[in-house]
Amino acid sequence: MHLFEVYRGQWALTPDGDFKPDPWYIVAGTEIVDSGFGRPPQEFTVRQLPEGVVLPGLVNSHTHCELSWLKGRLTPHRGLMGMAREIAALREGVTLQEMTRAANDLLEAAYQRGTFFFNDICNDPQFIAALPSAPSFFGNRFFEILGFSPPKDKQRIAQAKQLLENDPNVLPTIHSAYGSSPEVMRFVREKARFTTMSLHLLEAPDEMSLPQETGEVYQFLCDIGQYRRYSELYHVNLLEYLFNMGMLSFKKLLMVHLLHARDSEIDFLSEHVPHNAWVLCQRSNEFLGYTRQNWQALLLSPMRMLIGTDSAATAPDLSVIDELAAIARLGVVPESTLLKAATWSAYEYLEIRSSRIPYFLFKGAEPNIASLAAAREIEVLRG
Repeated sequence: MHLFEVYRGQWALTPDGDFKPDPWYIVAGTEIVDSGFGRPPQEFTVRQLPEGVVLPGLVNSHTHCELSWLKGRLTPHRGLMGMAREIAALREGVTLQEMTRAANDLLEAAYQRGTFFFNDICNDPQFIAALPSAPSFFGNRFFEILGFSPPKDKQRIAQAKQLLENDPNVLPTIHSAYGSSPEVMRFVREKARFTTMSLHLLEAPDEMSLPQETGEVYQFLCDIGQYRRYSELYHVNLLEYLFNMGMLSFKKLLMVHLLHARDSEIDFLSEHVPHNAWVLCQRSNEFLGYTRQNWQALLLSPMRMLIGTDSAATAPDLSVIDELAAIARLGVVPESTLLKAATWSAYEYLEIRSSRIPYFLFKGAEPNIASLAAAREIEVLRG
């Protein structure tokens, strides 16, 4: 039995997001130790793979596995605040066992569809502690500190401190400009400035109105008893507020959605955080009833695009190949751009070691996203 095996395939993805024929892979156990195209190394026995396309593992750059139990339970097209109200009404009584079982099922289903890495956002300390035991979970765990006014924000900070003492691999993060208070932001800035932070930004159509105390976001906070006027935010441009609070000054910043960002706001972010990334969660945006109008402005910006699914509350699954298929059907983003965003761009930005990346054979697939998403036989390459 040889320590190394060499596989030859029909098609594979290049780091540029394009497809090329005749790939080869040297496999040792579960690790791809070398790869290329054309004639493979001659010193090893070569095994021909079935016809199809080989993809490196896909990266889901934004998930909420905690909400997997909500799959199929929410009403579509009710907007972000409508969704938040529905979740609050349904959440009482759900158990940790129900949450973890649902998450495990969806994580395993996503892995079987070629997704291997997840940036998961969670605000339940018990769930986030249990997540590493999920057989198909590999990735970053962000503890989202929700609380826009005292005493909730102080309670959540205390909770975060205890969690971080027991589990140093957890990354603290805020939810959004309207979900986490200035005190929460200062805490996260102190703890995570030199790591990675995830920020929901401009997902709601009237987020920019919050400093003027108008709009649906402001009314929602008032309705749940969480609004408080802060001098740092009151009548200040929302993006300038985040910048002044240091929320745009992290080593890595994942700006999730940017759905309602206008040209001026994209210009502001391009100038102040050009090295950071924005995460596209198209199926979730559509479920909420929103239509993106800023495709070209974002695609032309220096900010890196990554791909997420958000949660099963607003998307059918956690599978990135199916997310890519939904975006590709719109015809506004080149397929090579999408595939690169879900693979090599994500590996580089999230600092995923090449030795941890599995490769998947989509049997019978043609080299395009629609065919890959339609494939029903997918297996990981192993020695």
